[in-house]
This record gives sequence, C-alpha cells and structure tokens, in this order.
Amino acid sequence: MTAMIRYRLHFLILLVAAPVVWLARDVDTSVRIAGFNLSFYFVLIGVLHATSVAVSLRNRKSARLIDVLSFVTLAAVWSAATPILALWSSALWNLHSEPVVRGGLDFILILVTGSTIGAAGYWLLVRTFWLKSLGRMDCLRTVALCVAATLVSLVLGMLDQSGKDYYGTLLFTIAWWFAFSLSLYWSEMSEQAKKSTPVIANAS
Repeated sequence: MTAMIRYRLHFLILLVAAPVVWLARDVDTSVRIAGFNLSFYFVLIGVLHATSVAVSLRNRKSARLIDVLSFVTLAAVWSAATPILALWSSALWNLHSEPVVRGGLDFILILVTGSTIGAAGYWLLVRTFWLKSLGRMDCLRTVALCVAATLVSLVLGMLDQSGKDYYGTLLFTIAWWFAFSLSLYWSEMSEQAKKSTPVIANAS
C-alpha cells in the first residue's frame, strides 16, 4: 500500500508557495466580521496548503473537482476563522479586559490555542476528504507538532531585533505548514508499517 499523498511533490509545492506568502505580507485586505478582521493573509495560507495537498494526491483521478474545491474552500474558511476563535477563547483566561502584550504569557496562550484549533480543525478536514484511515493518535500527533512549531517560531521571532513583525509571521506560517505535513507523513508511514508487519510475519 502506498501513501495517499506524494510527499516529495507536496513539500516541493510548499517551498514554492513560501515566496507567495512573503509577497503577500503587506497586502492589507480584510473584512470586518463580528468585530474582528477576517484577514486575506490567513485565507491565503489556508488556500495554498490545501491546494498543495490536493495537487499532491497520488490518485488525483479519483478526486472529484467538487471535492477538491470544497476542501480548499473549507480550509480557507477555517484558516481565516482560527485567529478569531483563538481571540474568543482568550475569555478562558479573562484576557479581554487587559491588553495583550507581545511575548507575554497571554500572547503565548493565544498563539498556542490558535495553533491547536487550527491544527485540529484542518486535520479533520484532511481526514474527512482524503486520509480516512487517520485515527485519534494521529490527530494528537498533528496538534503536538504544530504547537511545537508555533513555540519554536515564537522564540525565534522574539530573538529577531529587526522590529519587522512579518518576519515572525512568515516563520510561523512556514514552520506550521511543514509541521502539519510532517505529521501526515508520519501517520501514513506508521500505517504502512503496521500493515506490512503481518505480511512479513506470514511470509516467514
């Protein structure tokens, strides 16, 4: 059994998409919804990663166009909604009454919450549309890797003395992308290893 996703192609597409994210860093296009800005940037990063998954599917002929379009659209919506949901969740720590300081504990909690929400929701979309064999432990692995990537990006971003916030934002995006994709690769390789073990045992 082969992996559902051609990961060499997938990661190559992500490398090509990285400059697109960089060029879009200054695009200030947003829509005000429920008191929050629905950012074009987050829509873009959702579209790019979801497109890279769809294009990299091993059996693209079986992927109906309506499924691909639905997957990419839902990924974009979820990506745009994630920062809003993360801010809403700040009520759990009573952050809404105090200003959030970049690099402070409140800021870190919001980022970790957003990373968790984004990873779990997007993982569910990938599982629903393409990788139906994924299980709960795979979801936990994905969330753990994405949160770890978020924290590492945060530390590196804080070390940046340039004062240009988009460096940290770009680093966070790329690290999160690759952490999520690595978790899918890990899950698929683990599944293949489990299925090949009985075959080896029977042959011996």
